[in-house]
Amino acid sequence: MAEVVLDKVWKIYGKRVEAVKELSLHVKDGEFVSILGPSGCGKTSTLRMIAGLEEITRGHLSIGDKVVNDVEPGNRGISMVFENYALFPHMTAYENVAFPLSLRGVDKSEIDKKVREISRLLEMDYMLEELAASLGGGERQRVGIARALVHESRVLLMDEPISHLDAALRSKTRTELSRLQKVLGITTVYVTHDQLEALAMADRIAVLNFGELQQFGTADELYYAPENKFVADFVGEPPMNFIPCRLKRKDENTVRLFTECSDFDITLKGGDAKRLDPKCTDSKVWFGVRPKDIVITSSTEGDSSGGNQVKSLVLNFEPGCEHSIIEGSICDSRVLIQCDPDVQATPDDTLFLDVTGKRFHIFDFETEKSILEKKL
Repeated sequence: MAEVVLDKVWKIYGKRVEAVKELSLHVKDGEFVSILGPSGCGKTSTLRMIAGLEEITRGHLSIGDKVVNDVEPGNRGISMVFENYALFPHMTAYENVAFPLSLRGVDKSEIDKKVREISRLLEMDYMLEELAASLGGGERQRVGIARALVHESRVLLMDEPISHLDAALRSKTRTELSRLQKVLGITTVYVTHDQLEALAMADRIAVLNFGELQQFGTADELYYAPENKFVADFVGEPPMNFIPCRLKRKDENTVRLFTECSDFDITLKGGDAKRLDPKCTDSKVWFGVRPKDIVITSSTEGDSSGGNQVKSLVLNFEPGCEHSIIEGSICDSRVLIQCDPDVQATPDDTLFLDVTGKRFHIFDFETEKSILEKKL
């Protein structure tokens, strides 16, 4: 059993710097969990506390069924892969992988068996006799992972292990790491600031900001049902659009969203209106919609057919092969619109947009928490 449980864990540096604040996470046995967030959000401090490289200020950390707050790193049953891999350049790949077993005094024949087993799994047999200094970035990364896995730890910790690789190699390595984790079934905690890595690889993702957990869920939950404005903005590319507006509930089945500028004035009816928190009757909110969920309904005012349409001025147009991006302005709020590549637009054009026909989001203006019931 290799569950990792953080129970109200704090990390405070000195007297005032709260790097991690009352963090509770439950990583299941064999699960791949990514800790995602911007620089300085506390993700590496969290990983180092799990590894035992940082002391926990408050709270409890369990691995398996044992609290390990005071257990030395070497006795926690964990392996860690760092961003720089920390290989010995004068040693061969084989010697680097075998090094932790040699330190433990494992028999040479057993070392050879384990090294070659993990090498076959990682498809790195061909490089075993090469010096680490002569290997490419992706090859060194595989050696670092092989060395972490060779002594059969219960938990694998990774701290941005592929962040410095080029885009093509990162994509390939993401696939390899995901495949490897599933084959081994090892509990994995993976730190990254790259949302594409987290969304592509992890079973669940913990989003941190300023040391606090914002949301812990699957990629679909974070993307389609963000619990607050930060998650909605941080997860997704291009990022979500936000328009500050006023919400007024007319009755159970009708809610109006509007700004002082007449270009944004829409009405939610029926099921859409009922999804809103009933306590919200008259308040300031953030209306959110992803660029791909905006539909261009007409290009001239004369073509407008009414309904929940808003008017946008075109600021810029970026053509693309798979899709194009229009940068627009709605009541002084900058918005991005993802459209088919055959759509054309030029600066100063006026577009009419349907912003509620697909999927939209509404957040309280002050707390920035979602006031819509979840819908995946």
